[in-house]
Amino acid sequence: MSNTVHLNITLPKELALRVRTAPNQSALIAESLQEKFARDEKAKLSLSLLKAYQQSAVEDQKINDDWDVTVGDGF
Repeated sequence: MSNTVHLNITLPKELALRVRTAPNQSALIAESLQEKFARDEKAKLSLSLLKAYQQSAVEDQKINDDWDVTVGDGF
């Protein structure tokens, strides 16, 4: 059983002309889509990491504030 699917897609004329000149059109499109999806996933993970760092900074500041009173008590 094949691991490929036949699709009919619509492209802007300029892109279609460039794709038609590629030696292996299917491989070009598949590779391009894989790269696009990888970039999107990386951007999503980066945003998630940024939000986590920001939340961690808020929590760290709260902990620092809680312990700030001990700085001046002679210990």
